[in-house]
This record gives sequence, structure tokens and C-alpha cells, in this order.
Amino acid sequence: MISPQGRLLVVDDEENNRDMLSRRLTRQGYTVEVADGGAEALEKLTATTYDLVLLDQTMPGMTGLDLLRLLRATYSSCDLPVIMVTGVDQSETVVAALNGGANDYVTKPVDMPVISARIEAQLARSRSERKVRENEERLALAARGGSDAIWDLNLVTGGCHVAADWLAQLGYAAQELENTIDAYLALVHAADVTRVVAELQAAMENRSSEFNSEFRFRTKAGKYRWVQVRGSVVRTADGRAVRIAGLLTDLAVRKFSDELTGLGNRPMLLDAISEAQRPFALLLFGLDRFKQVNDIYGVGIGDRVLVEVGQRIRQTVADTACAGAAISRIGEDEFTVLLTEACSPVQVRALCNELLARIHLPILLDEFEITTTASAGIVIAEPGNGKAEHVLRDAELAMYGAKETGRNGSQLFVAEMRELALVRVELIRDLHHVIEARQLCAFYQTKVDLKTLRIVGFEALLRWRHPERGMLDPLQFIPLAEESGLIVPIGEWILREAAGQLAVWQRLAPLSMNVNLSVKQLADPLLVERIQSVLRDTGIAPQTLKLELTESALMTDWEAARTVIRELQQIGIGLKLDDFGTGYSSLSYLHGLHFDSLKIDRSFVSRMAEDAEAHAIVDTIIKLAHTLDMTVVAEGIEDEKQLAELVKLGCDVGQGYYFSRPVDAAAAEQLLSQHLTPS
Repeated sequence: MISPQGRLLVVDDEENNRDMLSRRLTRQGYTVEVADGGAEALEKLTATTYDLVLLDQTMPGMTGLDLLRLLRATYSSCDLPVIMVTGVDQSETVVAALNGGANDYVTKPVDMPVISARIEAQLARSRSERKVRENEERLALAARGGSDAIWDLNLVTGGCHVAADWLAQLGYAAQELENTIDAYLALVHAADVTRVVAELQAAMENRSSEFNSEFRFRTKAGKYRWVQVRGSVVRTADGRAVRIAGLLTDLAVRKFSDELTGLGNRPMLLDAISEAQRPFALLLFGLDRFKQVNDIYGVGIGDRVLVEVGQRIRQTVADTACAGAAISRIGEDEFTVLLTEACSPVQVRALCNELLARIHLPILLDEFEITTTASAGIVIAEPGNGKAEHVLRDAELAMYGAKETGRNGSQLFVAEMRELALVRVELIRDLHHVIEARQLCAFYQTKVDLKTLRIVGFEALLRWRHPERGMLDPLQFIPLAEESGLIVPIGEWILREAAGQLAVWQRLAPLSMNVNLSVKQLADPLLVERIQSVLRDTGIAPQTLKLELTESALMTDWEAARTVIRELQQIGIGLKLDDFGTGYSSLSYLHGLHFDSLKIDRSFVSRMAEDAEAHAIVDTIIKLAHTLDMTVVAEGIEDEKQLAELVKLGCDVGQGYYFSRPVDAAAAEQLLSQHLTPS
């Protein structure tokens, strides 16, 4: 077994000298072999690899100097260090040996501590130099095999060498640039140079073995290219950094390319906006409900949908011959088209509409036919008018506005959108304190038995009494609570408030209370425990608490939702499917889960008197629910004509302004006293 200390060859014609050195060096952990002269040494060196040779200067036949010359013809002083062993009166031959390539020498009689120190020093030097050389060889191979270039920085002199062929790609001739670190730092983007210098300083001072930095480098044409500089730090024995050498990579392809679609990416878009020299337009497309594609078909199919959408955008832009268009994918399901040539607002709108139409065409993948839509935000801006990030932010605001107004459409950014965004930020900030500030309040809307027109329960509706903005209804803050995750504590608050109020009213009559359950609450692992705590604290029967779930909440995570719903059903909680008929898979939910009731969406109720199709849908929903032994609730009843038709169709329960608007607890109790009757 070879010692990790190293393998040594002792060459000496005197047996006592060989044996003494061999034994003592072996005890120090080295693997030692011996040779009695130059001929045997050459045989051993041909057959075996050694880390160092101890070579006697004076030997009969082939002298130590003769053998040294032969060794240096084959091995460098780094590959095979040689320490000469000489007599005290052989100064001339010592000089000859050092000139001939010996690494060091010791004199006879040998002082073991001295020779041990010199052996270790030469082995350490050899290992260090071999490591640097191997790194350089690896770097050279990598550079020849790719688009990288070698660079070498001398930290002592400040000299810096960069491969000429790489500089030529940036437009520079080798002689145009001084080979100094200062000359190259002068070409680093002003926004990056301080950071790069700090990273260099850290590599020098922190005793790290690696340096890695990404920054923008100015080309001969005055444009900037992203580059990555990697290197190994070479240090002296005392840890002082003296050199950094490594690879320099042009990131133009990797830095600005989206791996999945091959389009540009967010950094590319931001750079393109920053470099725009004339008025430009930015179109941002966000796919609608793309998460459902991944949930239903899997991420693999979802990725193929994204690739197809990217290809459609690229082909559409090419078909319309838009000059100066840059296409990017900047988020999971977000694509942009940047138009840097002159385009009128009418042309921009026309291109946007064409893109929306092509995105909406069915996508055929294997046995699946997938249809998706997108919402688009449009910004038309002047060059230099705000940071690139701000332009992209404005496009996002317009896109979200398009989503909020129905999806599969577009909106042009206007300054008021930024003001609304600021309002959203302020509302989210205020939402963090809404419970402890006691600003939440519950309103109640009656549920009426359509046969007797008596109140059978209430639906609890959340309101926010904002100190500056007045009374806010749920549409003004519930989406913000969903986004921020605050809906979980807010949802628990309304649940407790409504259950506590129900406990009071149940002393008067057997009533039920409906409370809406959000997507985020459904995903809360403590939901069932929270509800059980509410039941214990208020004493209401589980079956009198009705939780309303929308189809969108179920579609977010069908399997997880099914598990939670079954746990709720096991403790006796009533469950209602809200807004039935407005989602994508209503029948699958009815088949997979056993709801107590379902609610017909107000959009059908409001049209049923004049719209035969809406009337037929309502009729079908009522018959389907009764077949499945479910109660049907119609919301949005506003006039006597709608009420009469629903009664005729056999609807069980109704809500709407015809009976009562949502009111506070005191007004709701007054309504209850007027219509109180057992049910």
C-alpha cells in the first residue's frame, strides 16, 4: 500500500546509507524503495512512479550528476523533484547539480530533521504546481470544447491576460487593450464594477479557492454583454493570493435564453427595454388558469403547452412582419412581445388581438385536446421614461386588470392603474391589523323557505369597517386576503362570529348558518381542528353549520379537497356547493363528493325569466339535485317573477334582495322576530 505521505526512491551505492535513510523515512510514513546505483534507479523509474528521489552525488560508474541529466530529459522538476546528497566539501558539484535541475540538496552526514523538512517542502511545492497545471489543462480543454476563454490575473503585478479570440468576438484586437486589470475593469458596466472589485477583494482576502462573478462587459460597439468569470485562486504557503486563473464565458445565450421555449427571458427583456432608442410597445400575456392544466394533465403536458404557445407567438409575430420584435418568456405562464420599431396604437391592438385568438386555438397533444386563453397587458412608452422594471410592472398591472374583467382580453396601461396598485398595497398592509383593531364585522342575509316564505337560516357575509375608506364589501378585500394568506385568520374570525351569533338565535328557533370557505382555508392543515374548536366553544350542532365551497376552490387541489371534505362530513358539518354551473367540472364534484345542497348561481337566476336557455339550466339543476337528495338554494332573487318561477320549478330555498339585503346582527334579529316560525 502506498503511503499518503508519498513514494520515495533512495539512490546510493553505500548500503549503510541506503538502509539508514530507508528505515527512518519509513517510520515517518513514507513508502521508500532503494537503488544501489544509476542503472538500477533507471529500471525502477521506468517501472514505478515516484514522488521524489534522494540522489547521492558521488557514485561509481554513473554519477549522480549523470543520472540527474537523464532524469531531467524526461521529468520536469515539478513532475519528479530530486534532492542531491553531497559531501561537505563538494560546493562546486552542488552548484552544478542545481544548475542541472536539482530541486535542493543536503550534506553528509545527513541530519534527519533537515532532510525531512526539505523532502516535505519539495513534495508540497510539487503537489501545488501539479494542481495548478492540471487546472490550467482542464480549463484549456474546456475552452477548446466550448465558447469559453482562458484568463489569467497576476495579483502581484496587476497584469491580466485574456484570450485574443474571445476579445475578437467583442470587436477588440488584442493590441487595443492593455494587459492590466485596470484596463479591463474600465470596460465593466458602471452599475457592476463596484461589486466586481469587491468580489475580487473577497476572493483575495477570504482565503477562498474559487472566484466567480457575473457582470456586463462593454463591446467595441459600445453595447454590453453579460459575461461570467470563474477562476482558481493560487496562494503562497502563508496564504497570500498571488494569481487567479480560469474561464471567461459569454452569457449572451445562456443569460438571455429561456431553457424550455428557446425564447428570450426576463433579463433579456429588461436589457432590451433599457436599450430602446425610440418609442416602443410592450405586450405581456398571462395564460388564464394555467395551474389547472398542470393539475389535470401533469407538468410534462403543461410544459408542452407552454412550448406550443411560445411557438404560436413567434409565428404570429413573423406572419405580421413586425420589425424589431423581441419575444420572451418571463415567468411560468407569462410571455412578452417587445415592439421597438414604430407601431401605432391601432397596430399594437391588432397584433394583441391576433395573438389572443391564436393562443385560444385548441392544442392537440397525444390524446388530449387542450384549450387555453390568455389575458394581455399593453404598455406604450417613450425610451428612457422610467426604469425597465417599472415598464414591466405597468404591463403586469394592465394584464391583471384584464384578468379581473373576465380574462381572454386585453387592457392598455393607464396611470390610474398604478394608483390602484398602491391602494392594494396599502389595503394589504392594513389587513395585517384588521382583527386586533376590531374593524371586521359580520352581516347576515336571510335564507327563506320558498314554500312558506319563512326564514330558515342566514348566510354570514364579511365586511371591513375601514377607518379611512369606510365600509368595504368582500370583493374589495377578500382577494387581497387570499393573496397575502391572511384569509386563514380572517376566515376563522368570521366562522367564530357567525357560529356565536347562531348559538344566540337558536334559542329562538332551529336555524342554520352558512359561512363561505376559501381556497386557502381548504388547504389549511388545521382547518378541521379549528372548526371543531368553534363547535365546542359555541355549542351549536355540527349539522346547523353549513360551509359553502366554490368550484374554483375544489379545482385548486381536488385530491386534498376531497380528503378535507370527508373529514368535515364525518363530524357532521353541512356542505354546500356554491355557484353551481359556473365552473368546468360540476358533475364530477357531485359524483365524487356528497354535498347537502347546492346553490344556483345568480347569473342563471337573473336571466331565467327572459332567457329560455337559462331557464332550462335552472330546471335541470333543480331536478338533478333532488335526484341526488340535495337541497337547492337559488341566490340573487330580486323580483316576484323570479320567485314565482323558482317555486314552480320546485326550488327549496332562496336568497336575494327581494327578501332582504345583507344587514348587521341587530337588523337580522329584527327580521327574524317578524318571520319567526319553526321549520
